Amino acid sequence: MSQPQSSAAIDDTDDLHAQARGWIAWLASGAADEAGLGDFERWLDGPGHRRAFERERQLWRSLGPRPGHEPERSAALPQPRRQRTRSRWRPALAAAAVLVLALASPEAWLRLRADHRSAHGAETVALPDGSRAVLDADSAIAVHYDRGQRRVELLRGRVWFEVAADPARRFAVAAGDGLVEDISTAFAVADVDGRIETAVSQGRVRVAATAEGGWTYLDAGQRAAYGPGRSVARLDDAPADGVGAWRQGELLLDQASVDAAVRQLARYRAGPILIRGDLAALPKVSAALRIARPEQALDALAASAGLSVTRLPFGVAIVQPAAPR
Repeated sequence: MSQPQSSAAIDDTDDLHAQARGWIAWLASGAADEAGLGDFERWLDGPGHRRAFERERQLWRSLGPRPGHEPERSAALPQPRRQRTRSRWRPALAAAAVLVLALASPEAWLRLRADHRSAHGAETVALPDGSRAVLDADSAIAVHYDRGQRRVELLRGRVWFEVAADPARRFAVAAGDGLVEDISTAFAVADVDGRIETAVSQGRVRVAATAEGGWTYLDAGQRAAYGPGRSVARLDDAPADGVGAWRQGELLLDQASVDAAVRQLARYRAGPILIRGDLAALPKVSAALRIARPEQALDALAASAGLSVTRLPFGVAIVQPAAPR
């Protein structure tokens, strides 16, 4: 599927929304590539484009993806019977398109679902109720607020929340198959390769691994984790003031495996890190790395963990166990 044609001359609202639907259809097709995504980002910067896209995206997210040519074809088909037939099949087609998109292009799928994303550094987001979310690098959330709920969906990475009081609406974070609910607090939620970790810096939260699961209550300095098919398990306590230390530009490693440390540091680099060899045999590391300077942090990690780093063009770094001396 070809990407939609951008047009600087378009000023008609209907046409602008049609273009937005075209971009959604292209993203949903699974044909999205880096060059096309760049064109898409430039299109978003046009006057009124982002608003049109957000409106269409919200409709898409609530009803399911709608191929770009469908609305126009629907408008040209006035027969009630045929419209009813299309309406009956729409949920199934939408579900199929969602599945295709999620499998074929997870990055495009993420872009369509996310309300806020971060790149290679932490970003602070003011939520509609006055709460605050700080996204670590390479993280994404979707925000679902209405008169009865405040719900944030963690789509990728890790986020620290500072929640504004609202007795009428509980604040909840959906992550994996489970839920983390605020009681009166500040806390962090992280998705680490499908394992959801929660740590509390102030107040109290409760955590459930599934919608039907029992609650586990956590106070300041306490941590817990759950994963697919697993119940909530308590982790070792941590200093409350160290929860979400990345907000202050620090990556704290406490007896972390070298492989995990490298992968955590990779989120702060513009270029990828490729791992060669087996890092599992290397001793675990404890360190405080300055993530605002990821290259120096990588060198510091390499020096302490016994790694060698080879840097290539376009930001690529190859990390492997250093040769014995």
